[in-house]
Amino acid sequence: MRKRVNHAISGVFVFLLLGIFAVFGTVMVVMGAKVYRSMTDLSGVHNVSRITSAYLRSMVRGDDEASVLTVEAQGDGNDMIVLRNVYDDEAYITRIYVSDGMLREWFAEEAADFEPENGEEICAAEAMEAELEHHLLRLRVLSQGTWQEVDIAVRSGEVAE
Repeated sequence: MRKRVNHAISGVFVFLLLGIFAVFGTVMVVMGAKVYRSMTDLSGVHNVSRITSAYLRSMVRGDDEASVLTVEAQGDGNDMIVLRNVYDDEAYITRIYVSDGMLREWFAEEAADFEPENGEEICAAEAMEAELEHHLLRLRVLSQGTWQEVDIAVRSGEVAE
């Protein structure tokens, strides 16, 4: 009969192999978490960019009538888009502007006092620049450290400049 001999080296080899597997598994999980975090951050920036562009285009194109659209300067150095409309013989105004780190929309009767903090929050934005030349509205919105440019062709007959 053969006698089985246990070698200490085989036990150490098994534990060493298990330890190496655990270390590489941990490294892979940490690397995967970093990649996932960077992808979600990029996705968030892209989503804000898409929301901003789609919102601004739909608001301007939805009210694309003669002499409705103007651009006004705010006191804080930002510009605002102003849309004036008449509904049921009442004059209303929609202001799209940046205040307190948010792109906002304020809709009220034209005679109402403008209160920037009461505007509806659309998405995060730090600044907005607007320029209306002939039939082209050029917008630049700063969001999460990146300037996004949106050019909108105003198709109505006249623009209020």
